[in-house]
Amino acid sequence: RRYCRRRGMPILSTCHTHYEMYLKEYLPLMPKGLGEIGMRLWIRSVYARDDLIVIPSRNIRDVMLGYGLDSEYVVIPTGVDERIFHPLPEEARAFRKKMAESHPGFDKGPLLIYVGRIRHEKNLNLLAEAMVRIAGELPDTRLLMVGEGPLKAELQGFFHSKGLEGKVAWSDYLPREQLPTVYSTADIFVFPSKTETQGLVTIEAMLCGTPVVGVNRMGTAEILEGDTGGLLADDDPDDFADKVLRLLCNADLRKAKAEQARQHARNWSIDSACDKIENLYIRLFNEARNTSH
Repeated sequence: RRYCRRRGMPILSTCHTHYEMYLKEYLPLMPKGLGEIGMRLWIRSVYARDDLIVIPSRNIRDVMLGYGLDSEYVVIPTGVDERIFHPLPEEARAFRKKMAESHPGFDKGPLLIYVGRIRHEKNLNLLAEAMVRIAGELPDTRLLMVGEGPLKAELQGFFHSKGLEGKVAWSDYLPREQLPTVYSTADIFVFPSKTETQGLVTIEAMLCGTPVVGVNRMGTAEILEGDTGGLLADDDPDDFADKVLRLLCNADLRKAKAEQARQHARNWSIDSACDKIENLYIRLFNEARNTSH
């Protein structure tokens, strides 16, 4: 930035994180008010004089404007590669059959999948509580949790206390190339996070033809706006369970949402994002050249 400013070059930057929402998790000893003030001052110092800021969602734009950063904003979500993320039905059947070898029952009944960090900011306690009711009403339902994090032991203890340990399987982080198979295996991708500026895993799952149940907040709310490609739930375990059960109990609705998810998620393809970013750079370059003349 200093280099560009000294030479009169335009600056295009990006902001893809709502940093305030992570203070409690990563700086637990810092008083909440002090941390928020410090974070806002830091963000303002970083972005104050940028010509244009790319953000992945309208929500982040509103946050930045709330910080007093009255710059030009352009919403361009991070692109997802359609060449990697697409339905893989044959691989999904084989994956589920293999799962049943170590987790009896996982080859039958509905399968829910979560992919992401196993941390408090992902709101996974809501998913755990919802799963108690889901399993109570549809006992054949299984849940696969893919990811690692400090909340894992606590959640495992919770499921054990509810007698659900046999209905929940755990996997460490998986290589990116394996995720399309995992998404394709699921009947529903469940994503309770309230802190996503965008939620790339949501788009990845949708491109694989998997409908989503997510919490109606932040980036997830923008992706599934109007219940497109899935269902949005309140930040409430019962409502989240209601939405999951609604899809599981209505095969026609689930099929329609799956097809809708694939079509809708193509709006977040890498090709689309790259075209938009390239056009922004060309525009800023031309504006700077015209100004210099």
